Amino acid sequence: MARSVPLSLICVFLLGTLDRLEAAGLKVAPARFILHDVKPGKHYDIYKETGLRLTIYNDDDTTRSWVLSTHRPSERGQWEKGYAEIPDARWCWFERSEVTVGAKNKAYANLYLKTPKEEKYYNQRWVVTLGIDGKPGRGGISLAVDIRAQIETESKADLKAKPAGLLGMKPSTIRFEDMTPGSRKKARVMLYNNDDTAHSYTISSLFEDSKTERKTYLTHSYIPIPDSGWIEREKEIRIEPGESTMLRLGLTIPDGAAHFGKKWEDILLIQPDEGLAGFVRVQVETREKAKTD
Repeated sequence: MARSVPLSLICVFLLGTLDRLEAAGLKVAPARFILHDVKPGKHYDIYKETGLRLTIYNDDDTTRSWVLSTHRPSERGQWEKGYAEIPDARWCWFERSEVTVGAKNKAYANLYLKTPKEEKYYNQRWVVTLGIDGKPGRGGISLAVDIRAQIETESKADLKAKPAGLLGMKPSTIRFEDMTPGSRKKARVMLYNNDDTAHSYTISSLFEDSKTERKTYLTHSYIPIPDSGWIEREKEIRIEPGESTMLRLGLTIPDGAAHFGKKWEDILLIQPDEGLAGFVRVQVETREKAKTD
């Protein structure tokens, strides 16, 4: 089960903190994690801010050294649907480029992050690959694993600049707060086609896909919305190159005592006819049921 380390400025959610990537005598934990609400221009010492650092386990009988590096996923690794590659892997770096781990021992790797202080980098969802590569020992064995870090910058509706990426949006997260079961609320998201060709975009709930690993996307303390059909939206939108259009959303929560005091989340995938998809994170909080005598 996911564990979170929330802070006021940055939230880190570990996806299966005890999960490890393994390659023979090498184990690394966590295997994947998400950084939420990253503010462009702010320097983050991830361990100092959140307590998160990579743990490298050497199960071998000899001391090993490991080289640490960061990469764009197209150069090395993979990434989840709805995310783009980090524009520059150098925005994320390790405290040191090499770590030595004694036999049957472990060591730690601290990570730092700083994105440029530019308005266009709000509302972004990126993945960066963290590489751990072993130096060949006497036996000539070189082990390596890749960690995926999902980075979500702060959601902002009043941007003065067009959001970065081939598919931009503002805001990137919609929050329906203090909802009463039986009520309805509206919201909207501006979508930007920053490509040089027109695209048609289909809008669907990523959680309706049985292949989706939900814990990869869910924010800590939220559970999937019981029925994505509660969220009204267009099924398809066409946007000309360099233009934008409004995606209108409506949320209706059925009446019922079971729907009070809930925190639900849905991921609305915005899939172009060609190219990478993006997503709008929809968070719903219903009020607690009033106590009666």
